[in-house]
Amino acid sequence: MDNADLNSLKRVDETHPLDLYIGIDNLSRQTLFLISDTEPGVMTSSQIMSVSMGERKDSRWGISFTLLDNKYNDIFNCFCNDIIESSRSIKDIRLGSVFIANRYNNWQQMLSKSRGELLSINSIKGLIGEILFLKEYLIPLYGQDLAVNSWIGPDRADQDFVCENIWYEVKATDSGSESVSIASIEQLDIPTDGELAIVYLDKTSETDGTKITLNRIYQEVRDSLISEDSKNRLSEILLNFGYYIRKEYDEPAYKLSKINRYKVDKDFPSMRRQNIPNAIVNSKYQLSVSYIGKWLIEK
Repeated sequence: MDNADLNSLKRVDETHPLDLYIGIDNLSRQTLFLISDTEPGVMTSSQIMSVSMGERKDSRWGISFTLLDNKYNDIFNCFCNDIIESSRSIKDIRLGSVFIANRYNNWQQMLSKSRGELLSINSIKGLIGEILFLKEYLIPLYGQDLAVNSWIGPDRADQDFVCENIWYEVKATDSGSESVSIASIEQLDIPTDGELAIVYLDKTSETDGTKITLNRIYQEVRDSLISEDSKNRLSEILLNFGYYIRKEYDEPAYKLSKINRYKVDKDFPSMRRQNIPNAIVNSKYQLSVSYIGKWLIEK
């Protein structure tokens, strides 16, 4: 693409630090186009969008992302919006093409796992619970950068958050629930002490002004972060989980009742690998909340 091809494209806005354009190409396909002074990283096309890049006549680089199948229109629009907004805070524009290449590759990994499908209701609620725990407890305790970087749960780790000398496992449930689900033996079977945090979330109406939705709590926490690295890391973590902003996540709506924290030490009632026959590879179980009161740290 050279300058003549920009006739059908429009710059995303005048305040954006990168030369990003959006519109349709000469085959009437939706396209996001970047002009950069630096060569981008490696990117490969997919069944949803093609990627093409090359050096222009003005010695700058042109990178285009083009929608291949209109049935993926919603996903492509979300991708474009994410690229535009996540790169808006870039300070060094020389890094723009590399940032966008990395972001695109994160999208490719996410779509290969989720195929763009919506998260389940349980996953939405669980993710809200983890973000709330990050906001209400970990950020005040450890600071923004360390707290965000401690979040490893969306990478499919056994625990949700791991800090120096302590780990945290977060469960979201209803106020009236008498138990929480432990997804594997390894979640609570750790040599070092940690904490089990139970986040009580109850359904509320969509007209509730204080409602918590996945989109709202994500944007609230991201906007509160000072470091651009932390903002980008948070977005990357959630994209890895399969979440990106879309209108469907404006519901369901919840209200936070309370967060209870329990110390998980060697005496905490949980399944331990050393007590389980080797023939049992994995196990899920329900943990009764009423029986772990003596380990309660804080409401």
